[in-house]
Amino acid sequence: MKTALFGNQSPVTRLIFAILLIISSFLVTFILGVLLAIPIFNVDLFNSFAAISDYSNPLTIALLKYLQIIQSFGLFILPPILAGYFFEKNSIGYLKINQSSKPLIYFLVLVVMFAALPLINGMVSFNEEMRLPEFFKGIENWMRSTEDEAARLTEAFMKVNSAGGFVINMIMIAILPAIGEEFLFRGLLQRLFNEWIKNIHIAIFIAAFLFGAMHLQFYGILPRMMLGVLFGYLFYWSGSIWIPVFAHFVNNASAVIISYLATRGLISGGYEDFGATDNLFLIAGSFVFTGVLLILVYRIGRDRHHG
Repeated sequence: MKTALFGNQSPVTRLIFAILLIISSFLVTFILGVLLAIPIFNVDLFNSFAAISDYSNPLTIALLKYLQIIQSFGLFILPPILAGYFFEKNSIGYLKINQSSKPLIYFLVLVVMFAALPLINGMVSFNEEMRLPEFFKGIENWMRSTEDEAARLTEAFMKVNSAGGFVINMIMIAILPAIGEEFLFRGLLQRLFNEWIKNIHIAIFIAAFLFGAMHLQFYGILPRMMLGVLFGYLFYWSGSIWIPVFAHFVNNASAVIISYLATRGLISGGYEDFGATDNLFLIAGSFVFTGVLLILVYRIGRDRHHG
């Protein structure tokens, strides 16, 4: 059987190739997506950049959601699948797509994602209060404006009150990012860093940092990085990519569901308030309870590997 094109290459060479693959895949799919958007949405994207920032226009939101979906495929889903073929001629095996886990692990992960909410929201509050030194004031102002713009766009995306809009948001915000981002950051990058550094814990934290930084939101990088660490260990312990995908889906889908119910007036508050508390005892309890649940996940995963 013929060896895969990059089957015998060093981890560093594979990593460099993976980065080039991610960039080229994103550029090609995004350009094709933009060209297709012109007849689909009947707009001149190249001369209408001002209109794209008008979040009150339903056509603008539809166009931006379309581009977001294109990005999910081109930046996150396609590169790790192609890398799996170039590295092993077996994308399914390389990304651990064919590995299953016990239903109990899925249940525990579901409980973990809700148990960790007070802790994660506590990190969000702490992160938002962080300040850079005075001589970085210009950078901090830029980061604040970027954060505000991202928040405006997220709010515009989330604000749907129709069943169709809810389904599109579930696909765009929950399903595709859960699959794509876990395939890329855990299935591909975490594995490559581990092969290079020969330390799974460092590999998990590097992949988690890149996962947090990828969103370009400094005042949310800490909780996102901690979620990345959680997803990384879930992948490592379970041996299946579907466990972090499920955890990621639960996290994102919860926000979509809460936002939809709030927009329909069925509940008060938004997804930002879900699970948030200032009570330090509840945050500490969230930390302890989440830790206990993760120990159970680790033990079940370990038994699976040794059994």
